[in-house]
Amino acid sequence: MDLNSVLEWARQQIGSSSNSAALDAEVLLAHCIGKSRSYLYTWPEQVLSDEHWEAYQSLIEQRLIPIPIAYLLGEREFFSLNFKTTAVALIPRSDTELLVEAALERCPKKSIFKILELGTGTGAIAITLKIHKPSNTIIATDISPQCLELAKQNAIHHKVDINWILSDWFSAIETSERYDMIVSNPPYIAQNDVYLTQGDLPAEPLLALSPGPTGMESFQQIIFTASDYLKPNGYLLLEHGYDQEIAIASLLKSNGFTNISCLYDINNLPRISIGQCI
Repeated sequence: MDLNSVLEWARQQIGSSSNSAALDAEVLLAHCIGKSRSYLYTWPEQVLSDEHWEAYQSLIEQRLIPIPIAYLLGEREFFSLNFKTTAVALIPRSDTELLVEAALERCPKKSIFKILELGTGTGAIAITLKIHKPSNTIIATDISPQCLELAKQNAIHHKVDINWILSDWFSAIETSERYDMIVSNPPYIAQNDVYLTQGDLPAEPLLALSPGPTGMESFQQIIFTASDYLKPNGYLLLEHGYDQEIAIASLLKSNGFTNISCLYDINNLPRISIGQCI
């Protein structure tokens, strides 16, 4: 079949299971034949080889499961950077770019900041912070050895030096250490939330999505302990769900944080809460 016919077949196959069937079909076909998406429309009459056709059918079948596009491609763009992505880690989201922007805005231009990231996953946050502020010292943790290995591979690809630590939040962090900033995009979906059963989420690691019955468990652990690891006036930046702003602000206040604020994402939903240590 020619490329145009192949795309039409794929759109029909995944139309009922994807909200972006046309885009998915194009992205996977371009990946399969090693060309850009514009190539598909420039040469729609190009005939697909038997080898590429078989490979493409396999990708479409996996998309129907559904396996997320980022896992099928093996990468995801974040902050205009490409990161290797596998099923061991949460897929980097564009919403999380707001967390990085907020952290970078609070880093001084001349002096060096020491930053701790909790729950690094692919390493996208830590690596992006290091690329944009190379003088800063970045320490990043994760409870998953597989995630840390993936993050290390991404760091090698981007040629940045980060201290990776296997840790359940602060469990392996020296109590004598103090940081200018702690950042985290922890799991925050309640374990019985129907959202976990929708779209591509069932394919992502549950440990990175839900911390327990209420969805607030990770925040409680992090906020309760963070002040013990922050320097005076140090920042705590947390990504969270749209309905958790008030609860997190209350936690920050009750644990001694000041200058509490919340940043809203592109959909005008509360997304990043910030507190400053006394």
